Amino acid sequence: MKNNKFTVLILQFQKQAGIIECKMGSKGCETGMAKILAFVNQKGGVGKSLVADEIAFSFERSGIPVSFYDLDTQGGTLHKTHEADGAQVAVVDTPGALQEGLADWLKEADVVVIPTRTTSRDIEPLMRMRKAVFKNGHAKIVYVMNGWNRFKASRDFMEWFKGLAGDQTVATLPQSEAFVQAGAAGKSVVEFDRRGKAAKATLALVGTVREAAGFPKE
Repeated sequence: MKNNKFTVLILQFQKQAGIIECKMGSKGCETGMAKILAFVNQKGGVGKSLVADEIAFSFERSGIPVSFYDLDTQGGTLHKTHEADGAQVAVVDTPGALQEGLADWLKEADVVVIPTRTTSRDIEPLMRMRKAVFKNGHAKIVYVMNGWNRFKASRDFMEWFKGLAGDQTVATLPQSEAFVQAGAAGKSVVEFDRRGKAAKATLALVGTVREAAGFPKE
């Protein structure tokens, strides 16, 4: 079964990376038929952990059981690795590098979320990640343009990528201090400042990802 294989991948990586393994109970370490959302980019600092956290916060606000797997040894997520009873969703924050097991994770994912910054330095790693996703999986893809602003470099990046992406889903998160402040408070930016532009953009993003995974918007 798909989720049994995914469980094996999780346990193997946790053992190799020295991450605390999930507790084995009477039901074992299973994801059931949970939808698997993988957050990937080989380049660090693109907001992968931020986006994974916000998606998990969204499902929690809706009362939907969600398991969270922080496989990035650099840390940075507000959520810790945990298994939720009856989880309908598994959020997987993958390492910020092209690991040997990435192909397997991509094959198991129902939705792949690829955050990126909107700078020229992010083009090459983004293209490599797109190639890896197309080669190893058939999941729905959501691209997240993180730190978008109205300066020319960011606008040019967006124009270039939208032409490349075609009808694929592209979402944006603005450059905003609210994300930093919310993270310092250990909260979702939606709970920290719901009326702010960062929160509104985040709600639009999580709605897009939820629909891609077969769930209604928040």
